[in-house]
Amino acid sequence: MANELAHLNDSQLMQNLQTLGTEFAKSGILGVSNPSQGLIVALTCYTEHISPIEFARTYHIVNGRLSMRADAMQAQFLRQGGRIKWLTSTNEECKAVFSHSEYAPEGVTLSLTIEEMVDSGIAVDGRGQLKQTWKSFPRQMLRARVVSEGCRMLTPGIVAGVYTPEEAGEFGSAPARTLDLAKPREVLPAQALPEPEPEPESTAPDMEEVLLANEETVNLYLRHIGWLSREDSTWRNLSTGQKKKIVTKLDSFITKAKQYVMSLEQEEEN
Repeated sequence: MANELAHLNDSQLMQNLQTLGTEFAKSGILGVSNPSQGLIVALTCYTEHISPIEFARTYHIVNGRLSMRADAMQAQFLRQGGRIKWLTSTNEECKAVFSHSEYAPEGVTLSLTIEEMVDSGIAVDGRGQLKQTWKSFPRQMLRARVVSEGCRMLTPGIVAGVYTPEEAGEFGSAPARTLDLAKPREVLPAQALPEPEPEPESTAPDMEEVLLANEETVNLYLRHIGWLSREDSTWRNLSTGQKKKIVTKLDSFITKAKQYVMSLEQEEEN
């Protein structure tokens, strides 16, 4: 795409990128829902000399911000000579040794716990409830955070200026607060926090993070129920109405998707 646009002046280039961004928004491809987000995709593809397909493998747009998938960060880190040794990856803690032949030959151990994320306020919302993604996928969320920190520490050029979808979805989180992990995680004591105004848009980023964490499972299930008709389509191609239906019953939807994939695996075993 960059070669095709190289001969244009600045004004013509911006016009073409805006047109391309509008087409991305109309098609719903790559999870783009409006022309502004489409322009971000077009600009990124142009400046980094990548195709829209490569963009989808590497980036995502969360809360209007460009974010890099944690698995893309990890893949880039490994391609640049990095090594990761996973020591622990549970719902409570993630710990890994990051090393690089040039920048950290002896390795650096990084760890993160769910308790730290709760105490910092990152894993809880404005009403003191554990965020849906942290409640449903704590292991994956912790791992994404550790990958981001390790890559940012040893090879910052990979992630300069961008964050993982898990991090981008948490921008604007409430100040640090504590939550007793020995008790049910859903709610903090009522007197600890003021009751904020409801935020209608808050469920959308959570949905995107959940679907990203279960991408293959979700896409298989959506094809099974007929919401995706093409093999190369993903949940990003769903209509706004379909996405709203998923948001209202997110936990139930993910459970059904996992049950469907498990049934396929059992059929293969039999």
